[in-house]
Parts: sequence; structure tokens; C-alpha cells
Amino acid sequence: MRKLFLLALGLFLCTFATKAYAQAEGESYEKEEFKYGVFKHLAVGAHAATTGFGLDIATDITKFLSLRAGLSVMPGFSLTTDVDVNVNGNDNHTMEAKGSIGRTTMEVLLDFYPIGNFFITGGFSFGGSRIVEITGHSDEFAGKSGSYIEIGKYQLPVDENGNINGEIKVKGVRPYIGFGFGGRAVPKHRLAFRTELGVQIHGTPKVCSNGHDVKESVSYDTEDDFSDIVDKLKFYPVLKFRLSGRIF
Repeated sequence: MRKLFLLALGLFLCTFATKAYAQAEGESYEKEEFKYGVFKHLAVGAHAATTGFGLDIATDITKFLSLRAGLSVMPGFSLTTDVDVNVNGNDNHTMEAKGSIGRTTMEVLLDFYPIGNFFITGGFSFGGSRIVEITGHSDEFAGKSGSYIEIGKYQLPVDENGNINGEIKVKGVRPYIGFGFGGRAVPKHRLAFRTELGVQIHGTPKVCSNGHDVKESVSYDTEDDFSDIVDKLKFYPVLKFRLSGRIF
């Protein structure tokens, strides 16, 4: 009986050791299977953000670095506000102006993973320099030369037909920095979700008309929705939710 018990115990230990070894070998193989390097793996991501909706592709460079390139489209929407009109030195006039907001941007970003699922990202955003297109019309100001509307300290001319056409623009290439939590840009498994918070550095927005910067006056500082955009969009906040899937 004692020999039988020892034999059974020996068989159990051998079986347990064999399974443990096989499992360890399997885990080691799975860890070695995911190799970091440019284009060793590729992922596609879809995101919703304050910059719009978009898609991107990503690849790892090392265990601590990954590269992303993507496109974002902000759906167009409009706002309407009353703006002051200066006619022959008299600014006791107003007219209604419409601002259309919407742009398409590209971005190239580098993610750094210092620890766990926390990442720091930086790079550049390209294109989409026009933030707002401004249009308006009033028969009251047709034929009155020298009239203009005031946006902050900027003067946007009203043409001889009573029309205004202008835009608020920022730099065409904008630095970006941010951080976030969640899965890697290229997930080890098939899917990953992450949240990102950052800021685009726009610089000082400019008011333009017919492709030219408009005159700035130190005599006026109006308050309207467009003026708020000029004042506040030196930095553009970015909140992004991204879902990615690894292709290979």
C-alpha cells in the first residue's frame, strides 16, 4: 500500500510539473510572440474628440514609443451674432453676421509610455487653419465706402454691395502636447480603448478678408462671439476618446 501511494504521488507530481512547465513555456512563447518595432504590428483607430471625428493608423517603435498619423474632420456648424458697424467715423450701427465653423486636420503624434497604461504624447497638427468663416449682408450699408465691422480690435471692411467676407485663421502647423490613460496605440490584444487630454498651440488668431490680414485698431475693443474666439483660441483644448484594433 505504501509503495502504491508513493507511486501515485510520484505520478501526480510528474504530471503537475509537466503541466506547469508547459504553461510556463506557453506564456513565454506568447510574450515573445508580440515583438516591438516599426511595422511589426499595425493598428487602426477611430476617435471622437473636440477636434472632430477621425481615423488614424499606429505602429510601435519600441516598448516605450509608438507613432500615430491620422485625420480629423470637424462637422460644420454656424453661429449668428450682431456686430458693430463703423460708418464715416460713427459706430452707432449694427448688422447681423454669420460665422461658419468646421475644418479638416491631419496630425502626426509620438506616444511615450513611461509606466503602465499612462502615456504622454506630442507632435503636430497640420491644415485646417481657418477657424471661422464670417459672412453677412445689409442693404443699409451698400454704397457707403469706408464702412467696416469691428471684431475685437480688428476692422473687417464692408464692400460696396453691403457684404462682409472674412475669416479667423490660426497657424497652419500647430504643436500639440497631451497625456492619457488606457490601452496602447497598438494593442497587444485585438482591441483597446483610451482617453486623451491635451492642447493644440494655435498662436494668436488673425482676422483676414479676401486673403489679407485686416487692419487692427487700438481705438476699439468690441465684445461679441467672434471677438471671444479671437481672444481665447491661442490654445485649443483637446479631449479625445479612441478605440483601436490591431490588424497584425
